[in-house]
Amino acid sequence: MAERLEAERLPSGDLGEPDVRLFAFRDGDAAIGFAGLEVHGKDALLRSVVVDPARRRAGLGRAIVEAALAEARRLGATRAFLLTTAAKAYFERRGFAAIDRKSAPETILSTRQAAGLCPSSAPLMVKTLA
Repeated sequence: MAERLEAERLPSGDLGEPDVRLFAFRDGDAAIGFAGLEVHGKDALLRSVVVDPARRRAGLGRAIVEAALAEARRLGATRAFLLTTAAKAYFERRGFAAIDRKSAPETILSTRQAAGLCPSSAPLMVKTLA
């Protein structure tokens, strides 16, 4: 998974952290997408969403995001956050809104992804989970 993330210029340095849940989405034996999720109480960090380039534009990204958010809800999260450098418009279409980092909870800001793996210029986005 790390090489897939790195090929998409996504951080992979914390994949082994105990709070990071990783999901592989498959079509038969072929991995067609990945997502990561960290849940910290009522807040979740959606991360590392990747779809195989040959399978893009078929709704798989939406399905992967929804599956990860469903898992966050199942684990008790009521808000999902993410950082993005290239997919802000995509996530806005999925109901996320950009917020000032200062308004984010410390549990999200202290993740390795928010604290240093993602550039400080990456917008922080949030979505209320219903």
